[in-house]
Amino acid sequence: MVSMRRRRLLQSASVCVTSLVAGCVESTGEAAGSFEVSSSALDSASPLPTRFTCYGVGESTPFTIQRVPEPTAALAVTAEYDSGGITDPVFWTLWNVPPDIDRIPAGLPRTATVDPLDGAGQGRPEGGEPGYQPPCPQPGQRYTTRFQVYALGERLDVADGTDHDTAIEAIGDAVLASRRFTLEYERTPTR
Repeated sequence: MVSMRRRRLLQSASVCVTSLVAGCVESTGEAAGSFEVSSSALDSASPLPTRFTCYGVGESTPFTIQRVPEPTAALAVTAEYDSGGITDPVFWTLWNVPPDIDRIPAGLPRTATVDPLDGAGQGRPEGGEPGYQPPCPQPGQRYTTRFQVYALGERLDVADGTDHDTAIEAIGDAVLASRRFTLEYERTPTR
């Protein structure tokens, strides 16, 4: 688990060095050039919108999939934040989204199985409930949030509602390409 996070950090650092404050969008993997993902709600030059945090509605973020590489068997999403601690807490895992889906909508239900996405699975934090668990920094604390959308070479054999660490390990083993969105979020005392 630690080696996968270290590998992801090194991949991101080489692309995002000049964009640390404003945020960045990057692609990784051999098939990255043929993987196009966007989000109408995430702008790398702006902070994470409050509606995707616990201080807003706390809903999951939307993504539009324009093109997937061959032979993509499924799509996945992970989200984590860096709060300056030793580990980067994961607050969302979603997997086995059919590759012909062109939109992952905002506000997915907080359930282990996501029926609107043809039965895709969502993970959960250790001891928590499945689905998107919005970041929730204390006033004055800055979080760097990372949303990553993956094209997977195989559907994952992971039970819906499994813990995030198990889901991330399985996703990491099946990646063809990925697209990362990095944004900052800081709750000010007035929000």
